[in-house]
Amino acid sequence: MPTAPQIQLRMARGERSPALVILSGLGTTALALLGVYLLDIATDDFHIMGWYANYVLPAGAIIVGVVASSGYGLASWFTGIKITRKLLWTVLALQILAYFAAQYIEFKQLHLVHREGHEVGFFEYFDAVTRSFAWKQHDGSAGQPLGMWGYFFRGLEILGFAAGGLIVPAALRKSPYCEPCQRYMRAKQLCLIPASVPVKKIKKSDAEGKVAHEAEQNQALERGKGLLESLRQAAAANRIPEFQTALSELGARRKVTGKLPLRISVSLVRCLGCDSGRLEAALLAGQGNKIQRTDLDAASLEQDFVRAIGRK
Repeated sequence: MPTAPQIQLRMARGERSPALVILSGLGTTALALLGVYLLDIATDDFHIMGWYANYVLPAGAIIVGVVASSGYGLASWFTGIKITRKLLWTVLALQILAYFAAQYIEFKQLHLVHREGHEVGFFEYFDAVTRSFAWKQHDGSAGQPLGMWGYFFRGLEILGFAAGGLIVPAALRKSPYCEPCQRYMRAKQLCLIPASVPVKKIKKSDAEGKVAHEAEQNQALERGKGLLESLRQAAAANRIPEFQTALSELGARRKVTGKLPLRISVSLVRCLGCDSGRLEAALLAGQGNKIQRTDLDAASLEQDFVRAIGRK
């Protein structure tokens, strides 16, 4: 619950306009599409928006969309203007409009006319280019035009660009945010708690060994949960020395704990403005790129506790 000074601060600041976020996003979108255009005219067979993974996933369009929308995320992060659901829908609409605006600008610069002398219309041009989509053959030559199927891949391209544009703002929308201070909070991992024992190689025929090892793993998990509860209780009671001692003991075994198949990550999420915060925990399973995260219950903290722990 926000304190009286926090409420006064929020009332003094009021609701800030997302105009700066939108302008920044439009700026990076224009630069990204300009880069695509310059690459297209500088090379004969290089079109990043036409990159597809497994002939279906519009990887190139997604990459360009992420770059284009980076301005929305950067402006939101540095100004503290929150990415709301309404702003997220606005970003989606602007990404789609920007795509067609880039297509129209490219069309106007071609100055296309029919043999009879009258100008080619934009939709006529758009339809012709879409129907002429073709996959490159193994020998480097262009295949047969896709015809109406070109609209399917045009739709994937638009969808990829628009969806890629939502990745950065959507990720930021999920970031912890301090409403009274109107700024994003910072997360700092404090420790790793062992929640398993190292995996042992047990013969398939050793049924008893498997059961014993599984029981050992379950016991380690329960001990890890018990350590987490102890940390939560120390934090809730504002017992700073006890909490710091526990962190030091866990930190001495950090490298070993990080190699275990199961461990509990404990993080401090705090606002640098008002020192409000909470203790967050997550059960981590696996290693490398295959880590699975299961979020556990968070615990609110006193400002004095956050201030003391956050300085370490």
